[in-house]
Amino acid sequence: MKKIQYLFATIILGFALTSCGDSFLTQYPEGGTLLQDQFEKLPDNLQGSIMGIYSKMYEYGGDHDEFGQRAIDMYGDIQSGDMAMASSSYGWFEVYERGYFYAYAPSYIWSYYYDMLNLINISAIAVEDNVPAIIDGMSGGELSEATKLWGYYYGQILALRGWAYAGLLRYFCDPMDMLSNPMDEELSIPVYTETEVKSGQMGAPRATVSEVYDRIYEDLSLAIELLDFYGQINSRGSKLEVDADVARIILAYAMLNHGDKSAKIFDKNTKNAYEVAIELASTVIAGGRYPMMKQADLTTTGFSDVSANNWMWGENVTVENTTALASFFGQVDIHTYSYAAAGDTKAIDSKLYDEIAATGWDARVNWFNDGTGDFPYCPEGKFYNPGTKDITDLDNVDRNWLCDNVFMRVEVAYLIAAEAAWANGDPTTAVLYLKQLCDERVIPGKEAAYATWLAGLSGDALKQALIYNWRVEMWGEGYGLQTLRRLSKTMTLGSNHLSRADAEISIASEKVAYQCEIPSTETRYNPYLNNRNLTHK
Repeated sequence: MKKIQYLFATIILGFALTSCGDSFLTQYPEGGTLLQDQFEKLPDNLQGSIMGIYSKMYEYGGDHDEFGQRAIDMYGDIQSGDMAMASSSYGWFEVYERGYFYAYAPSYIWSYYYDMLNLINISAIAVEDNVPAIIDGMSGGELSEATKLWGYYYGQILALRGWAYAGLLRYFCDPMDMLSNPMDEELSIPVYTETEVKSGQMGAPRATVSEVYDRIYEDLSLAIELLDFYGQINSRGSKLEVDADVARIILAYAMLNHGDKSAKIFDKNTKNAYEVAIELASTVIAGGRYPMMKQADLTTTGFSDVSANNWMWGENVTVENTTALASFFGQVDIHTYSYAAAGDTKAIDSKLYDEIAATGWDARVNWFNDGTGDFPYCPEGKFYNPGTKDITDLDNVDRNWLCDNVFMRVEVAYLIAAEAAWANGDPTTAVLYLKQLCDERVIPGKEAAYATWLAGLSGDALKQALIYNWRVEMWGEGYGLQTLRRLSKTMTLGSNHLSRADAEISIASEKVAYQCEIPSTETRYNPYLNNRNLTHK
């Protein structure tokens, strides 16, 4: 009997699958081996395998700070200092508040992405024999009903693989100022594709940063082509599935983080990384499929509903897939019965709040409480269950945990385009994209203060405005740490942190605190890794 063998030495995982028409997740089979005939007998087996990949994004990991992508988002935002733990009664996430991200986060982040990559590569093998027909179909070749489906799913497989490797680089390569010190030849992470899986190779050596970005670019570029073409034939099942525009933003953000304007090495050697990022982000914006959230809606949704027009990628949380207490809203929303309501309060850094208030025009100040009252600086205007918005009595707050998880909003496209244009030496275009976002963030009647702010956007003030808007617009959505890493921002934290209150944090002086080392569970079993080749240059 043929077997698709599990190859990552550090991963022991059942293959999570969703059968057609059934929203309940089944872990099948037990252990790390999926039998080929079991896969072939699954109804709509490839769709099922892909839904299993997506389920990793919201899977409960065993501890109450392990609930998929939104937990990882919290790790980074707390470590960066933008999200403060103002109090702690239960201790979840507290180690990151104390600045120990590098010591505690690596194992979960590593297994999260590589578990997913294992499933992705198994799915890629399942499609492999159909790839010639898939590619031929885009060029006018015969399109069978099967090919239409294979092409659509293969686009998602490649997009998710590029996304997973881009995620790993954000945590396991050196933090640096990408503008002055791109480190393409720095050793980073092992790369596994269907080639390694099929060959039976146990483990893999560390690839260079440039090699990983080559993999990301190749996968996502083809994914965009496939999803553009086959997405016209197949309806997107839900916003949990990656579409072409989501793939564009995944690649655009990866190129922004790559940060290389010295060579035209992308898109048939005609564009540098920033130019690719601008083109992709601007394509999504111009397409208009995902309109930006308007100023009038900033505090009305609780950022809790996947059907919001500006949500590009997200999970509809149901009674079947909720992770209950161990969830983003459980950890952040004081109106949901869980840790935030019971004493583990999460808040915006008080100095960052003061920056918002000091503008005199920014309506996003209303996403957060001020420094007074029972829950100072908490995100009562951004993340909350609308049904229990005004309730703090623990007996009556939300006990269903059905608020949805956001993975991508269209607003990030404007920030990517603005920063990439600025980094590529085009401040005029940078201001145009930043203005489009901020035009919808102005407090009515404060247009004069806003105009004054806009008029000052040049030189270092423009860089600081970009950093400010990443930190404010995307607060709580997982961009804080990478903004700090990418732009080498030195910050003095506010006084509302349980630990590190009023501390100055800097990538330049504390690089180790903002980079994960490869976990010992990998180095112990991967024969290509040892202590001699794990030291970062």
